[in-house]
This record gives sequence, structure tokens and C-alpha cells, in this order.
Amino acid sequence: MIKSKPTRDAIVVTSVAAGFFLATPLVSEASEMELVPSKYSSPEPIQNQILRYGHTGYSVRVLQTELSKLSHYFGTIDGVYGPKTQEAVRNFQRSAHLKIDGVAGPNTLSKLSDTTKQLKPKTLTMGDRGPEVEALQLKLSKLSYYNGKVDGIFGKITKSAVEAYQKRNKLETNGVANDQTLQHLVQNKNVKGLTITTTKVKHNRNFSVDTGVISLAKNLIGTPYRWGGTKPGGFDCSGFLKYVFGLKGVNIPRTVSEIWNYGKSVDKLSVGDLVFYQTYKRGPSHAGIYLGNGKFIHTSSSKGVTISNMSNSYWKARYLGAKRIVQHK
Repeated sequence: MIKSKPTRDAIVVTSVAAGFFLATPLVSEASEMELVPSKYSSPEPIQNQILRYGHTGYSVRVLQTELSKLSHYFGTIDGVYGPKTQEAVRNFQRSAHLKIDGVAGPNTLSKLSDTTKQLKPKTLTMGDRGPEVEALQLKLSKLSYYNGKVDGIFGKITKSAVEAYQKRNKLETNGVANDQTLQHLVQNKNVKGLTITTTKVKHNRNFSVDTGVISLAKNLIGTPYRWGGTKPGGFDCSGFLKYVFGLKGVNIPRTVSEIWNYGKSVDKLSVGDLVFYQTYKRGPSHAGIYLGNGKFIHTSSSKGVTISNMSNSYWKARYLGAKRIVQHK
């Protein structure tokens, strides 16, 4: 983890925290994106990737953090694979008796992970900063315990989320992400969350959608993309949908796959229906609101809240179907 004051000492985290962080899908700009994901941006554990000079993004930040724990990297954790990161990789490869090429491939990343897991244990607590905290926030958000900004800063909101998780799962409730809490999070496969509540609406073929969501959605055009974002400061694709429908008093699930299962399938599109796409993984992983005339509004990782044409070659090839969130008779 990165403390508020920089240090040249080895940065140490618990082996559980390291394993938890490295096992978290690293999506960054690849999540719910408008462009075709490349092999470097797919949401997979860092050990399965190949990172090299010139790459940028979340996975590079993870790499820099892991190298800093072993005192190989002393630069800023900025997600830019530049000269300092390349040299740090070479230094690690030299110390680990690996091929010294400055490229963080599977062998290098796997060895790096194994090495950092052997470091002296330490927990995540108030005041800590860095990708490990960001991964903690993402996991808690996925389980519907954390609703704040995913910023890698362990503040009061993160502490409250940890406490809520600990209390619900009968763990020591102290707001500190210790070995016990992190291990429990690693093993928790309940992607639907334990505290999420949704209001079920009785479906009927005579029910219709409230097209008032369209004007609310359009008012948010230009809002930037933010992974895990659920507020006007930044949205991811499902966070945008949940926020807009929430303004109409309709509480829908948090993730795209859950919304897909929650909505009513429709054969003929109507304004206000949700359109779903398969992008970075199998199954529904992106969604937006149908505006009519073959257009839909959604959150793109490259443009933020924007309007796109369903006839666009990218979206047309990935269209899965439409669902309706029934709001009134």
C-alpha cells in the first residue's frame, strides 16, 4: 500500500491482501468499453497479462506497486510503463534469475506475485492509499457494501463499509481490513451482494415504461466514465442506469447481469427499454437506454455518458437483446 508520506523502504502488505489484489479482475478502461478490448486490456488477473514499455492503465499500477514492495521501484504509482518501470522490472528479473528483457510477461509476473506473498503481514486501515485499497473498495462495492468513490483512499466511508461487512459476516468488527476480513472477501463468491435490496415490480404485458427516464438520462450527457461510479461525478454503465431509474423512484440491481435477469424480455423495442451487449466477457456486460430511431444512451469508457447508434458495426455485432423495467400501469 502507498502511505501518504513517500518512503524508499520496502512497502509491505499481507500476503492475503496481495493475493486478493492480484486476483481481482483488472478492468480499467477495458470495462464496459466502446472499443474492442485488446489482449492487454481484458479483465483478467495480472499474472496472465504481458506488460511492456509504453503500456498504461490499472494493470501497470499493480505492477509498479508490487515492484515497490520489493524496493525495485521508487517512482510514482501512475500506471505508465516508462523507463523507471522498465528498469525496475529488469532489476527484479535479475534478482529472480529470470530472462532480463524489461517485459513483464507471465513468468515474471507469477514470480513477482509469489515473492510479494512472502512479505511480512500488514493490514489495510484508515489513512492507507494505493491500488490495494482500490481493489478492496471495488470488492466491497461489488458486494453492495461500499457506495463511495473508488479512489484508493482508505477513509471514513471505506472504514464504514468494512465494518458493515464484518458485522454482517460475524467477523471482528473494527473497520480494519485484516487477514481474517481479507481472506473472507477472497472466498466470498456472492456477486449479487448480501445487503442489496431491490423492489420487485409485477410484470404484465399491459404495463409500460415511463419514458421520463429519457430526459433525465440526457441531462447527464458528458458525465465522465468512472469504474464503480454511481453518481454524477462519474458513472460506469450500470451505475448510470441505476442512478437514472433511481431518480424515478425505481430501484434496480447494481450490475449489468443482474439487471438483465431482473428485466422483462421484449420482442419489440420501445423508448425507455434497456438494450444489452456482450463486450469484454461472455454474457451481458454493457447496457444502455433505448431512445428510439436506433439510438441508445449509455456510459462509454472513452466518452462518458453519450448517445450511440445501434447500427454501428461494433454495437450491432455485440447486441444481445432488450429488457423492460416496468414502472407503472
